[in-house]
Amino acid sequence: MPAPPPDPRDDPAPATGTTIPGLLGHQARRRPAATAYVAFDSRAGAFLPWSWAAVAERVAERRAALASEGLRAGDRVALWLPNSLEWVCLDQAALALGLVVVPLFPNDAPANLNAILADSGAVLLVAPSLLAWQSLGPGAAPAVRRVIVVEGAEVPAPPPERGRVRALADWLAARDPRSGQAPPPDPDTLATIVYTSGTTGRPKGVMLTHRNLIGVARAVLERNPGTDRDVFLSYLPLAHIFERVVGCYLPLVLGARVVFARSVEQVREDLLVARPTILLVVPSLLDRLYETVRARTGGSPVKRWLLDRALARGWQVYEAERDGRRVGPYAALLCRLLRRVVAAPIFASFGGRVRLAVSGGAPLAPEIARFCLSLGFPLVEGYGLTEAAGAVTGFRPGTTVPGSVGPPLPGIALRISEAGEILVRSPGVMRGYWGLPDQSAEALRDGWLHTGDLGTLDAGRLVFRGRRKDGIVLSNGEKIWPDGIETAIRQDPLFRQVLLVGDGQPRATALVVVAPQAWRPFAAELGLDPDDAAARDAAPARRAALDRIAALLRSFPPAAQVGAVRLLGEPWTVENGFLTPTLKIRRSAVLQHRAPEIAAMRGELRDDSDARALRAPAQGPVT
Repeated sequence: MPAPPPDPRDDPAPATGTTIPGLLGHQARRRPAATAYVAFDSRAGAFLPWSWAAVAERVAERRAALASEGLRAGDRVALWLPNSLEWVCLDQAALALGLVVVPLFPNDAPANLNAILADSGAVLLVAPSLLAWQSLGPGAAPAVRRVIVVEGAEVPAPPPERGRVRALADWLAARDPRSGQAPPPDPDTLATIVYTSGTTGRPKGVMLTHRNLIGVARAVLERNPGTDRDVFLSYLPLAHIFERVVGCYLPLVLGARVVFARSVEQVREDLLVARPTILLVVPSLLDRLYETVRARTGGSPVKRWLLDRALARGWQVYEAERDGRRVGPYAALLCRLLRRVVAAPIFASFGGRVRLAVSGGAPLAPEIARFCLSLGFPLVEGYGLTEAAGAVTGFRPGTTVPGSVGPPLPGIALRISEAGEILVRSPGVMRGYWGLPDQSAEALRDGWLHTGDLGTLDAGRLVFRGRRKDGIVLSNGEKIWPDGIETAIRQDPLFRQVLLVGDGQPRATALVVVAPQAWRPFAAELGLDPDDAAARDAAPARRAALDRIAALLRSFPPAAQVGAVRLLGEPWTVENGFLTPTLKIRRSAVLQHRAPEIAAMRGELRDDSDARALRAPAQGPVT
């Protein structure tokens, strides 16, 4: 079962630094021998600890190497690395010199990486390998004067690149040890430019200061305190503001330990090594957990009965405790027993001592939130965006209300405009968009950040409605927002990915990528060959899928109902250009690629409308 929260009275106060390097210096002086980070060493074949003093020493080496490049305060340095100790040390070294860090997603497409490098004007790039750098193509990033490669330096660089590309070890060895001394940055110094995901257009560079980043980390801690005994597992990309602020800088404030996962694919094994007390999760991970538990219990009537009982009783107890109502001893005992039988294996798979699980990055389906809370998983939801340094609202454990994302964090103000837009005042609000003064002025008006997101307030809790730009206007003038509808449809294990379509249509339609493991029994039950690609477009498959979607959307208003569907086999991925590195669908790219299917669905809606008109009784005299 989850570990109880540590008592803050047992630990020293969190660090009081006002800059990122100041926090590291504080922890290195305060607890030099304590473990700061744990990273996998491929040569040793094991996870090895790094003390605060050892990390500070590595940072000093990299600071001297950067200073030897003749970089000036304000120059941009791009980090194109997976989560690692190297990422943290280079980030700290650059910030200590007043440089501006531009984080890049390790799995991003070369065209997007080149665009960000060009837009930011980065003069130095740290790449994972020489081969990765070469994958950006000839003539990539002409403004970059130096490329540092962490691995693969034994591969010779082509002649034009010699001198420009250096191996990390050689670069560090050539540093001037006397370099690296610089006055500490001011809290309002620009620290980073973080590029938005670009789901609806060109990614924009969000400018954030040290004060922005630390201010939000402290606001999160005021809502949900932690101590230096907490343990974090870092596996979500550090290029994402959610992981960087809450999973990297917040532990730095606490002096807490961070364990770097080897890869996303190995997170399940690394959870058992790290045994985190605080875990950052994205909804897709909880979706898979829900599907896995349901699948494992579906074949056994006894297991299914136990799960249903645990969920029903667990939700009753959770709601009563959340609302301050008394829980009878029998109900409490039965709930504990059922959770011990059903939930214990789940908690064990997360390392067995998670006391706080924070869901962010995308909306979480209310059904998934209720599932986790019913089993006793210490889940809290929140809302944030890059332009506000990652966090705006959030719950405390035991107060989460599924379908909402919590009240504003301490020190943050929130209101809803007449048009339904979420407006934010926060210590994390950005300085503006890099090189885009007009768009900056549009977003920062009247002392408020205009988020472009839509929401409502329910008893002080924010209910997220979707992106304003993603709104779909039906032909009758009604407007719907796809986020909640798509999330509801994805609750069926058959539907892996969903994109709602509907502008100018009489009803919404849906493009759906089916999950292979669920598609096979679904097709077989309809008498279709699951290995035949044409089966996904067969009328029986589309009708059966529509019936399942209708059941999922039963509680939604008429305008949100889906009138036609197309089942697809090819998933949308980062590699094929249909997902952003944060796994959000690039709507415009999918709509363009699937234009024939969308046109066919429009035709079905038109034919259905004509058929209904023919069946309807005539109104008034016929002349």
